[in-house]
Amino acid sequence: MNSIINEVGKKVAVLGLGESGYQSALELQKLGFDVFATDKSDTQVLRERVEALGRKGIHAECGKHSFERVQSADWVLISPGIPPQSEIYQALLKWKKPVYSEIEAASWFCSSKKIVAVTGSCGKTTTVTLIQRILKEAGRDVVLCGNIGNPWIGELSKINSDTWVVLEVSSFQLKHCRKFKPHIGVLLNIHANHLDWHPTLEDYSFSKLKIFENMTEQDWMLIQKLDEEKYGPVRSAATKHYLNPVGQESLLENAARQVAEIADVSFSVVDHVFRNFEGLEHRLEKFWDKDGIQAVNDSKSTTPASLIWALERYPDQSVVLITGGRVKTPSFMECLPALKAKAKKIVVIGEAQPMMLQEWAELKPESAESLAAACKTALASAKKGDTVLFSPACSSFDMFKSYIDRGNQFKSLIRPK
Repeated sequence: MNSIINEVGKKVAVLGLGESGYQSALELQKLGFDVFATDKSDTQVLRERVEALGRKGIHAECGKHSFERVQSADWVLISPGIPPQSEIYQALLKWKKPVYSEIEAASWFCSSKKIVAVTGSCGKTTTVTLIQRILKEAGRDVVLCGNIGNPWIGELSKINSDTWVVLEVSSFQLKHCRKFKPHIGVLLNIHANHLDWHPTLEDYSFSKLKIFENMTEQDWMLIQKLDEEKYGPVRSAATKHYLNPVGQESLLENAARQVAEIADVSFSVVDHVFRNFEGLEHRLEKFWDKDGIQAVNDSKSTTPASLIWALERYPDQSVVLITGGRVKTPSFMECLPALKAKAKKIVVIGEAQPMMLQEWAELKPESAESLAAACKTALASAKKGDTVLFSPACSSFDMFKSYIDRGNQFKSLIRPK
């Protein structure tokens, strides 16, 4: 522990007091660091966290960034919510300050080397959940954490040398990693995503590929061959396996199965978990079926790639689609082939309406002023054998508090209590 402090320095500034920043401030203080925590936003939750940190002897603030305090730190732990174009981020570049993510910092102190890290543009949460359930069913001690909601650094006390750590990892977190090294690294796919944060697709793909760069001959990397050819070369000494679904197996199931094989888990355990897996809420969640019409809540879909992924799960011309929200992509044109094949009707909501209506004009999409109006139109259009699919391909913040709020409202409108 002292060697890490000697290497990076004792004084750390934690930028961002979301869950990962808050947990990081608490844990880093326990580990002996001198912590200053700051968040430019000012909400009741943040004020409560500032007070809670203060009671622990950690100086914290919200509503501003005290640049002098940040500049005086030896290094910075940065929240994924702080984009490179922000004033504080640009100041860090000017100061040449070492900047690390919570994933990187947690890796310094984790007592287990049995780390499975999964990244990708689509399917991360489902994949890590499958892997966690497979390992648990096989009798292994396992902790699921990371970008899935509970930060790795806050789970360190639960982890020993025999624990399997299953991590969901984002491009934002990987961008600020230096030594992080999983034993099994999985890159599910790469599609244009988060270009409101990453300056280019090249920067985004480079961040994704960083998951492999510190791995050794004793480690394993899983990647699609097409992604390697398009976005490589992949610089890694790890043993390479290609993701290659067979028959009815999905890409996510193939990834989970290959991880299980590397971890020496029997196929019978894997098949048992697959048979009993009902999916996750807000991720292609089938929640209603009446008169041969089913409704599926895919509110977690925030990108064109995730919309395409969802559409491809259904027969041709069987989807009545509700989509739209706050735009976070330069275009939705890549969705056109899947929409032509799968969607019999498209209803668009939110701030994305002008762009979607223009780019998909040949498909004659219909606009709706609210989610309630969109649901009414979709249900009236659906026939026996159809699926009413809510897959927004956008963020939720134009009309909703979160993708969870958005998904719950959709379900309550389709299936009133």
